[in-house]
Order: sequence, then structure tokens, then C-alpha cells
Amino acid sequence: MTQGVIFAWSTPVEGHEEAFHSWYDDEHIPSRVNLPGIEAARRYVNSEPGPTAQFAVRYDVSDIEVFNTPEFKQLRTHPSQETRRVIENTVDFDRFVGEEIISQGNTWHAVDPTLMYVVTFSVPEDYWNEFEAWYATEHLPIMLAEPLWAGCQIYRCLDNDRSSGAPGKEAKESWTHVAFHSLRSAEAMQSPARERARATAWRERLSHNAWHRASVRHVFEPLSQ
Repeated sequence: MTQGVIFAWSTPVEGHEEAFHSWYDDEHIPSRVNLPGIEAARRYVNSEPGPTAQFAVRYDVSDIEVFNTPEFKQLRTHPSQETRRVIENTVDFDRFVGEEIISQGNTWHAVDPTLMYVVTFSVPEDYWNEFEAWYATEHLPIMLAEPLWAGCQIYRCLDNDRSSGAPGKEAKESWTHVAFHSLRSAEAMQSPARERARATAWRERLSHNAWHRASVRHVFEPLSQ
């Protein structure tokens, strides 16, 4: 069985926060964790709130075959009226469904209380092999030398919705890969290991590509539920 993930971040429009949180807790999460293969879910809040990506949700998937079931497809293709209403009242709603291709360090689980550092990439297909090799054989081993850097899982896209939610906004470029780093403390972000990982010749070469420079990073804290 191949493990997977369902991940989304979004920001409710001012005045719609209560409906947003109620929808997640009462409808969105229960409708998915009741499906065989979706093991658990955890909601997060951005540690540095800005105009977008204020909140996130991650579902831990033990078998990606759940994505092919009629029950899961029904949730995707026939959203409820409340789902439509909530998404229309967000300034961004980016959703990613992926299969795990790299896992190093601890085995991440959705009830893990650690911080979640998320990095999204839109990698051209002809760079996939090099990008994945760089992450697995150089980037992660260097960062995981830092004890506060607990682990990381990389997922390759199976489905992606980056319509941004808000009416009238154009769709954004799809993510191809998302990295989920598990941190024991925010201090890991300023660690010497991370600086070394970001200063190698291999990373320097990749960073000259526009797709690499366009990667997006956020640190999320578990949201009390």
C-alpha cells in the first residue's frame, strides 16, 4: 500500500471565520476520516499569519486507493451547499492530494504535536528526477543532522486544486511536489544544519530556476480543537 496525503490551506474572509471553523470541524473532517484508508486529520494555524494560508488541514492516508473509491470521488465532485458557501468566502483555497515518494526521519502522523513546515513546488517534469534525488540524497540528510529537525515526507501530486476559492480570481499554477517537515521547535529554522543544506552547490544550481525560486514556505502550529 502506498501512503498519501490530503492537504489544504485557506483563509476565511473577514466575518466568515465562525462558519469556516464550524464547517471544518463538523462537516469536512468527519466526512473524510470516516472513509477507510484516511487515518487521521489535524488542523493548523500559520505561525506568522498573513493575507493568505492562515489555516491548514492535513489528512494522513494509509492507502491511496481510497482516492479511487466512489465515496471519495463523490465528496470531490458533489460538494455540499455549505462547502460551496465556505469556499466562496475564502481569499485562497489551495488543495493538494499526493502520494508519498520520500520519507526520512520520524514517521509523521497527523496527531503529532510538532510544528509543520510546508514547502510547495511546481517542478517541470523534466526536473523531477533531479529534484527528488537532491532532496533525498543531499538536502534532507544534511538538515536531519539537526536534532530539532525531526523528519520529512515528500509527496508527488495526484490531484490539485488551486482555483484560489475567491470568485473572479484566476487559477494558479499547480503544485507538483509538497514537502512536509516535522520540527520539534521553531529554532530548527535558524539552525546551522539548515544553513548548510541551503548553501550547497547542488541547491545553488537548482535555485537558478524560476520554479525553485517560486516555491512557497509556511510554518504551521497545531490548532487547538
